[in-house]
Amino acid sequence: MNRKMFSKLSHFLQQAVDTFSPNLSPQEEFIYHWKCVTGYFVDNRDGRQKIEETAIGGHVERMLEILQEEEMGSDEIGTTGPCLEYLLQHRLLDTLYTLGRTDQPPGMKQVVLSFFTRLLSRLRHPLLPHVNVHRAVQRLIKACGEVKAAPTEKEEIEFLCTVCAKIKTDPYLVNFFLENAAKKQGDKKGETKTGDAIVQPPKTAAVASLRFGLVDALVSLARSEDAWVAVKACEGLMLCASLPEPTAAACLVERTELCSFLSTRLATLFDGVPTTVTPALIDSVEAKWGFDTVGEREEEQGFTGRRRIVALLAWLDYVDRMAEAANPTVAIALSRHASQELLRSRLEPALLQASESGVIIATAYLTRCLRTVCSSALLKEFCYFILGSDRTPEPVGCSEPVLRYRLLERFNHLSEEVCLVTLRLFDTLLQKEEEHIFHNLVLRNLLGRDYFSPPALQENQRNPSEEAEADPSNPTKGPRSGSSASSPDSSCPASPASIGSSGIPSSPTRPEVHKVVNSFLCLLPEEAKSSYQTADSSYDMYLRDAHKQYAGLEEVCKTWGWPSKVKVLPEFQQQQEEFYEGSFLRMLFSKVEGMLDQSHAVNLLVTGLAARLALIPHPALHEFLLDPFLSVSPGVHTLCTTLKKVSAEIEAYMKSEPEFGQKLLLARKQLLGITYNIQKFEDQGRMEAVIVLEEFCKELSAIAFVKHHAAVTKS
Repeated sequence: MNRKMFSKLSHFLQQAVDTFSPNLSPQEEFIYHWKCVTGYFVDNRDGRQKIEETAIGGHVERMLEILQEEEMGSDEIGTTGPCLEYLLQHRLLDTLYTLGRTDQPPGMKQVVLSFFTRLLSRLRHPLLPHVNVHRAVQRLIKACGEVKAAPTEKEEIEFLCTVCAKIKTDPYLVNFFLENAAKKQGDKKGETKTGDAIVQPPKTAAVASLRFGLVDALVSLARSEDAWVAVKACEGLMLCASLPEPTAAACLVERTELCSFLSTRLATLFDGVPTTVTPALIDSVEAKWGFDTVGEREEEQGFTGRRRIVALLAWLDYVDRMAEAANPTVAIALSRHASQELLRSRLEPALLQASESGVIIATAYLTRCLRTVCSSALLKEFCYFILGSDRTPEPVGCSEPVLRYRLLERFNHLSEEVCLVTLRLFDTLLQKEEEHIFHNLVLRNLLGRDYFSPPALQENQRNPSEEAEADPSNPTKGPRSGSSASSPDSSCPASPASIGSSGIPSSPTRPEVHKVVNSFLCLLPEEAKSSYQTADSSYDMYLRDAHKQYAGLEEVCKTWGWPSKVKVLPEFQQQQEEFYEGSFLRMLFSKVEGMLDQSHAVNLLVTGLAARLALIPHPALHEFLLDPFLSVSPGVHTLCTTLKKVSAEIEAYMKSEPEFGQKLLLARKQLLGITYNIQKFEDQGRMEAVIVLEEFCKELSAIAFVKHHAAVTKS
């Protein structure tokens, strides 16, 4: 106690002496304060005093103030004043590092870190290029993150983030912080696995001998139990990962633990998520990195395990942001690490298990994770994981990749919950801005245009039995019974004006697009329509939504190099005799065909998937889905032929159900919530399916009109 009082008294006396001392020049005062700092260590060797009991902090603070005043008084920015020159020539920063490294007296390291931080952040003069600055800074960086839960963590992270900000402003400065180091034997940090293959970033002799101490220190502090320190460390890592210097990016991937640290934590967090929650609860969780704290009260209001799901999604959001902002080399390596640790090691076994409940939860987690991902590199890895990387036409009966095959099989799973959660996964997938999704699922089997048959050739190929099946007077026989015609009315052949000399449709004229629009609106018999009875036509809403969504999709697809007109690509022409639309479209058409026997929830998802595909601005997909007058080869089924068959089934059902109209109206009122009668009745599912089909036809009609209007506006 007496020693502390004596120290404070000495400090006040020293301040009084400084106040009444003769006026000194800034350089003389600067040197005086520096000698006071070094003099303490000469006179006090026991190191028992704490830093607060000495005047060291005051002297160091005054030195910084003198440097700032000197720079402010300078007429030219970037010039070196006498005080700064003294600091550089006499290697004051090296000495301060040595004093802080020993942390004697206790707290000296905090003072040194604070001085370095403020020196770099407050002075406008470019200090880091000076060898006596960046050498001392590099040595101090190595001293950060050495001790877990150290009392200097706050000062360490502030110092490191200041260095990161300086390097981000002038990326070439990073080369001062890549130091040579002996390569460890058997170091394979740069290797990542994708499936069974080993993907290793390109190594050079120069990179193999470098170390990135700044990243090593930040990774260490990112493991801190202090949330603020960990978040600041992650911000620093993101700055380092975004540097454009190729050497720094290669060193970060090959010679640091960044990728393995991020992906391992992702896998660890996934291991802790609850497995007894419902898909709806998983989907309801929202989380952003940096705001992942869930209090006990919020946990009680939500559900048990919510905090762990939030932690997973928040960390995935950070990894995604990192991949978005990072140098392409870092983004690719990080995404492959994350794919290996999270998707292939954790999610794939869960998705392929025999347990239905396990499959449902795993698919729900995959869907929620996919919804979080936006970066190009990480999204590609998710797509390759779910769909595979194949871009050639899909043959009939292909069961590879296994996960893609199994997921598509689950469209018709006996368990409706498995079917629903799988449909939601593909619905989320189709909302992502990634060309490979659309190419792999639908386009690769359409680009050869094997589905098309010129009208003259088709007439020659038709036999009397086919004509009988296409007879509009026989509504019970639809296109899947063997009809090759795809027009809404087989008595209306394809308009000659829509066929160019090459057999490829040209842009439709306005009357022709009206025919297309009306063909969808008139697909259902008038007796099967109920929207007019509740003043709920909602066609204008479909037009507005289609216009907004199509405009956004057009902007996204501009960079994908898609043609504006239908072109036959020989390399995508199929080898088999019969056209195969691909497993996804075949499964989707099968679900559309079975609408009358499916639940309302399934039908909404199925029609949503089909509408999303119809909006895609690709000419081949457009004509295959939205051209009811398209002349197709025998045995080819399109969306229009499938809808025509469902319409025929509804027409036949109407004849056998005397109370069809009343039941249909009641079902619509119940769906809209405008009736007090909430009791279920027989065949309610079928009535709801008819309502969904009516709305779906209006939506397709609106999409066709909007796409035509956009094409006319462009031309």
